Amino acid sequence: MRYNIAVSGVGGLGILTLGRLFCRAAIFAGKNAIMSEVHGLAQRYGAVFVHVRISDGELLAPTIPQGRADLLVALEPVEGLRITNVVGPRTTVIMNANMIPPPTVSIGVEKYPSLDSIVDGLSAKARKVYVYNALSIAEKYGDPRLQNTVLLGMASELPEMPIPSGAFVEALKQEFGRRPKVLEMNLRAFEEGKKIMSRLISTT
Repeated sequence: MRYNIAVSGVGGLGILTLGRLFCRAAIFAGKNAIMSEVHGLAQRYGAVFVHVRISDGELLAPTIPQGRADLLVALEPVEGLRITNVVGPRTTVIMNANMIPPPTVSIGVEKYPSLDSIVDGLSAKARKVYVYNALSIAEKYGDPRLQNTVLLGMASELPEMPIPSGAFVEALKQEFGRRPKVLEMNLRAFEEGKKIMSRLISTT
């Protein structure tokens, strides 16, 4: 078994943390995992791309081959488009609908595309695209960084996900266990993500 996860977004949203949580959950589930940051800078609003490769056996290259992602988690819509080279017929996309225009849009050099056009672009290449604005959940708990945990919960509910839900919970405990209040918020956001994905799957 090999399962490839691409994570994209902008600095400040916890992309590296999300990649680390996928890796930790895989290891808790008894699998091998490798993570690599392949582009961009982990600075606020800078593009960040992470590849996570999970396997029951030996792992090869740390980056996902073209068109071979099983899952793309896009914490920001346009950043999902930037990594479409790894998207193919086997890819499920989970996209956060929270738009964060890059500096080139803010100064009027470029125009931010509509969410519908972004979804259409990814749908043309991917097997399935799920869209949800995770910021609406994160704001309820007072921390926008929880968007990544909501998306983690959504990913855990995918029928093809090779990591059991309990392993994700253990990963969250390892990541945030020293800060009980932060852990509690993340566990709640994770459960909300699971419920969101269950609803999306049942209605599509």
